[in-house]
Amino acid sequence: MACVAIGSYYYLYGIGPFIEHALHTNGHSVIYVGPASPERPGYDSSIPIDQLLSKCSPYPDLFLWVDPATRYFPRGIEKLPIPTACYLIDVHLGTWRESAARFFDAVFIAQRDSLPRYRAAVGHDQVYWLPLGASPKVHYRHDLPRIYEVGFVGNMVLAHRKTLRALRLRLIAEHFRTNDLSRVYTPAEVGVVYSQSLIVANVSISGDVNMRVFEGTACGALMLTDSVANGLEELFVLGREVVTYRDDADMLDMITYYLAHEEERAHIAEACYLHTQHEHLYTRRFEYLMERILSPRFKRLAPRRSASRAECSAVRRDIYTHLHMLDAILDEASANGEKLPLRAYHVLPCLVR
Repeated sequence: MACVAIGSYYYLYGIGPFIEHALHTNGHSVIYVGPASPERPGYDSSIPIDQLLSKCSPYPDLFLWVDPATRYFPRGIEKLPIPTACYLIDVHLGTWRESAARFFDAVFIAQRDSLPRYRAAVGHDQVYWLPLGASPKVHYRHDLPRIYEVGFVGNMVLAHRKTLRALRLRLIAEHFRTNDLSRVYTPAEVGVVYSQSLIVANVSISGDVNMRVFEGTACGALMLTDSVANGLEELFVLGREVVTYRDDADMLDMITYYLAHEEERAHIAEACYLHTQHEHLYTRRFEYLMERILSPRFKRLAPRRSASRAECSAVRRDIYTHLHMLDAILDEASANGEKLPLRAYHVLPCLVR
């Protein structure tokens, strides 16, 4: 078994707690080395990660950086004497993660269709598809009455208020009995809501196979999702385990049909529930990740390991700009001994964003 140092910004609603639970369940030990957050104590993010890990006992066998990154990307990754890996979630949004991926020996991405792009960007073949999943810690059948015809829990921040997701959820709420679609739910509450739903409706943001697909099926609801790529047909048997729709009218028709055909709905939901429990839990996902890292064929291939200090610094600065990490840009400038005019020049793009 291995000791894994996880670098991420920890927050209750993120994937980090699920990853830690999966690693612990599989017998690995975990050291959290990310910055402090309201939910968890942490470390000064200005300390380079190679210096921070040198104080850990035992010394970790792997450094794993987890996206989505909320203003956290440490210096010194390329100097670590141990394997490094990243798990990139939102690869379907933006391109800055391609530059970040070059700091790691192994790259795991959540969306299958981005594999060719990331393999080309990184320049080695230790780039793997690692779909999202469900956590048995919170996503399970709670044996509650299914009081909602359609359930949905998801990101409805201001930026999403005029998206196709918002429009379709309004349509659903107008026609069917739902949970409070505007509420923010804790991870534990997500499992409860989906256990109370006959159907879980999914509307992806950008054609991604998101967490909801797995979380809803892990709670025994029928999963109705828009027709997306990114390997959905490899993960599930369409029509027998999950049901897809083409457009607004088709979505409403499908919900009406499966609410009226209880036996068929229950049969599909049960088949997908069993499949998810066997194949799509985070324990399986991170068993796969650790098998790749601990394989005798694994190599330390991160391109940034052989890059110059100036090159690594320039790329980090671009990443910090995308993540609005103003303090990190100033720390980088200080470490490089930059004078005030140059510091101001490097800070300006971050301020503009």
